[in-house]
Amino acid sequence: MNFLSDYIYRGYSKNRGNPLVQGHIDYQDDSGWFGGLSVSQVRFDDGKNVGRASVEIKPHLGWTWPVTAGWRAELAASVYIYDNKIFDHYANYAEVYISAHYQNWLSARVAIAPNAYQRQANVLNYELNYRRDILDTVQFSAGLGYNQAGALLGQDYFYWNTGVSWFLTNNLSVDFRYVDANLGFHESTEYHHDEFYPRPQDNKYLFSVTFGF
Repeated sequence: MNFLSDYIYRGYSKNRGNPLVQGHIDYQDDSGWFGGLSVSQVRFDDGKNVGRASVEIKPHLGWTWPVTAGWRAELAASVYIYDNKIFDHYANYAEVYISAHYQNWLSARVAIAPNAYQRQANVLNYELNYRRDILDTVQFSAGLGYNQAGALLGQDYFYWNTGVSWFLTNNLSVDFRYVDANLGFHESTEYHHDEFYPRPQDNKYLFSVTFGF
């Protein structure tokens, strides 16, 4: 279970900059198959709309396999399911991604979401993530992403983060990081309040607490 100061997703907020709670359950088989389910609070900037979504449910399923010494690949799919409308539209959609991991410190991923948020927009996403233990219980991590989302958000843009995680026990950790994105703000009006444009993240610091069982 996670307690977060905001739900930042690829350069924009899914919770209007407010704290929230997320729950996760995951399973991985020795053969390489894995799956899980995430549930999160959400609140987009669509307050003028009646019956807006407040819960996001994300099941995922995938398979990982070794490639060479130190390298492994991963193929997976996720489905984003919302309990109601987002900007006055039903928004459930699927995403498929392929990843490459080197040991436990470098990862690269390419993802595609056909018809993202049911807006007739294909979105491609690219991410590179780095992790390194600096103490037995402290890990540094950083990430760089490029969201090819012009058909959805009117622009393609980079986003990035850097921070540290402190593992207090086997079941408890805290994370503190800086996030930023080259995503411009959008002036919406009440006459076009069904247009999809979530709140772009400010360059800000994020804090989260994770409990594991």
